[in-house]
Amino acid sequence: MDIENAAGRMVKSESNSESFATFSGAHKYKNISKLTSLTDALKKCGIKDGMTVSFHHQLRNGDFVINMVLNAISELGIKNIRMAQTAMFNVHEPVIDLIREGVVNRIEGSINGVVGDFISKNPLPFPVVLRSHGGRWGAVKTGELHPDIAVITASASDEKGNCTGILGKSAFGPIVYSQIDALKADKVIVVTDEIIEYPSPHQEITESYVDYVVTVDRIGDPNYIASGTTKITENPMKQGIARRCIDLMDAAGIIKNGMGFQSGAGGISLAVTKYLGETLDEKNVTASFAIGGITKHLIDIYERGRVEKLYFGQCFDSDSSTYMADKPSIPLLNVGHYADPSAPSRAVDNLDVVVLGATEVDTNFNVDVNTHSDGRMLHGIGGHQDTAAGASLTMVTVPVFRKTNPIVREKVTTLTTPGDVVDAIVTNEGIAINPRRKDLIEKVQGKIDIISIEDLKNMAYEATGGPQELEFTDEIVGITKWFDGTLLDIIKKVKM
Repeated sequence: MDIENAAGRMVKSESNSESFATFSGAHKYKNISKLTSLTDALKKCGIKDGMTVSFHHQLRNGDFVINMVLNAISELGIKNIRMAQTAMFNVHEPVIDLIREGVVNRIEGSINGVVGDFISKNPLPFPVVLRSHGGRWGAVKTGELHPDIAVITASASDEKGNCTGILGKSAFGPIVYSQIDALKADKVIVVTDEIIEYPSPHQEITESYVDYVVTVDRIGDPNYIASGTTKITENPMKQGIARRCIDLMDAAGIIKNGMGFQSGAGGISLAVTKYLGETLDEKNVTASFAIGGITKHLIDIYERGRVEKLYFGQCFDSDSSTYMADKPSIPLLNVGHYADPSAPSRAVDNLDVVVLGATEVDTNFNVDVNTHSDGRMLHGIGGHQDTAAGASLTMVTVPVFRKTNPIVREKVTTLTTPGDVVDAIVTNEGIAINPRRKDLIEKVQGKIDIISIEDLKNMAYEATGGPQELEFTDEIVGITKWFDGTLLDIIKKVKM
């Protein structure tokens, strides 16, 4: 059937059983302002009971936004929110009251500190779901974890929502954890304390994904990015463990031109970064790249020309976020590129070596980073699983025991990273290499001393009297997932 469209042309509305929408006029899309208040933004996004609201954690213990948003949700009378933060810290202690009030009844995201401690004793109606960085990206990408509203903290944004974490008085580093949330969430709210002229010169998130822009007095305090696990150790025993890591790398032939490495955010791992830089200087060796979180120590190595390329996704201190603002040529590494389990290739798969921490390890080289030996859920997974599975040499650093608690033990309290992707346990009493890595054992034999994991366990038990026997209830407080989304372990409430 021929009909006349708004341009005066005779066209068919159907052809070969395919229907066409008829042109109704070249309407200019209105340039609608996105600036609004937090409460209005939540209302306009249709906030209601039972929704999923996501956040990112790159201000770490300096973040003000999670508490701010949840308080606004509470004031609107909304209940049963599922939080989908990338991580939570002690600064988010007010969330405990919101759990008690029924505002939050479900959490799928890393929990560090007091909130995890509370939930360990007071389970939510649904178990907390703990995923790695790559696993979370994959879960949001596939729809397993779907944010109804993504709240994206930005240190600077223009009025349209082109935003960054690299500029502004509260700069904390690039916003890469929320990129998948911006893409997949039904609605997106950017929260910032600095509006800049359009277009923003840095744009980790672009206006095409942003529904509303909210300005607040302060998004947080970047001085608290470097808190807890992101400070280099000053403990001589832990420094000794870090130096053993360098010895193992050297004996394994890892320290050479073109190497790629990542060191974790723990105090020992940061010491390894410092010592590795010194070793690169001594050997006149240049690494090809370093990936992961950026610290002042890594920047120092880069500035000395001992690392050709930095590939970074977050900043672990305020010095590095300030530095990155002046280095637009350094490529950003979003979490999907870093560790998306469904991607054809991931940056972590190119690592020669990664150094990671743990709360416990066992004689099968399994690793726990989520719970302490008393069963309390105090830590997230981060990139632990992702890098352990990707690197050619995965080293986990721990003391043999802490106070009266054996860290090397028969069985970890919670399984975070399976032993078949862990190559070596590096301790203050020696290095144990996974027996499956016969090639590594042969390579380092005679160059460094190796000790069996059983001997390390025996030392720990002799010094402490063995592990505390825990009795668990049937209540599940959390679960750990492997980065492919499969269930790895269950965390149960400990009987008091």
